[in-house]
Amino acid sequence: MIRFAALAAACAMAGAASAEPATLSECDGFTASARNLMMPPSESIRQFANGAVRLYWLDTVEPACCSSHLMVIQPAPNDPYEMCTLVSASENLGFGGMDLSGAAANYEPTVGLTVSIPVNVWEGDGPDPATLYVVINQGAGTVETEVVQ
Repeated sequence: MIRFAALAAACAMAGAASAEPATLSECDGFTASARNLMMPPSESIRQFANGAVRLYWLDTVEPACCSSHLMVIQPAPNDPYEMCTLVSASENLGFGGMDLSGAAANYEPTVGLTVSIPVNVWEGDGPDPATLYVVINQGAGTVETEVVQ
């Protein structure tokens, strides 16, 4: 969270952006279904950390304004199975689109893997461009997010 606080402060000082966390939930139910994987897979699946961390762009089609979600798969610390986290813009809505093929990643041992993904967020009158930052810490088994506009 310290990393996000510094990012939000820098954006606020520049007067150009606001930051808020995205909504995290379990990978169960309709939204996390494999049938929602965007096509083609070359644009909707990204792998990091030698394939240990995988990101999937899911699209539920409806509501048309906010149907894109991100699924994060990572190893579970000290367990033989993987963890799954669903990232949405809010509790009931996804993003207005995302460019997972345009994602950029940076790894810092003390923080984890930070992936920045261009997204659109719905502001009531239309989509606005934003960046979704996802920090994946495999050692702690955590996912943290921030959406910066």
